[in-house]
Amino acid sequence: MDNLIQSLQEKVGLTAEQAKEAANHVIEYFKAKIPAALHEHLDAAAIGDTIKTKGAELLAEAKSKSGDFLHAAQEKISGFMHSEPTEKV
Repeated sequence: MDNLIQSLQEKVGLTAEQAKEAANHVIEYFKAKIPAALHEHLDAAAIGDTIKTKGAELLAEAKSKSGDFLHAAQEKISGFMHSEPTEKV
């Protein structure tokens, strides 16, 4: 958010306090206009992250979780395939 505050100071001529208040107002204004699911992206953009950066983080997290899931599934299937058959009564 510091980049936004600095930009407001330089381009609009606001004081540091005015720029901080304006930046906070703008963020809250847009949050009221967009779905809650996108608030995290707006917050990330306000601190200088890009949606591309955040997207890469989310993709890495999803890959990690899917890898964990696949490994657990593989172990279960392997255990099932190599277990001794039970005798029917």
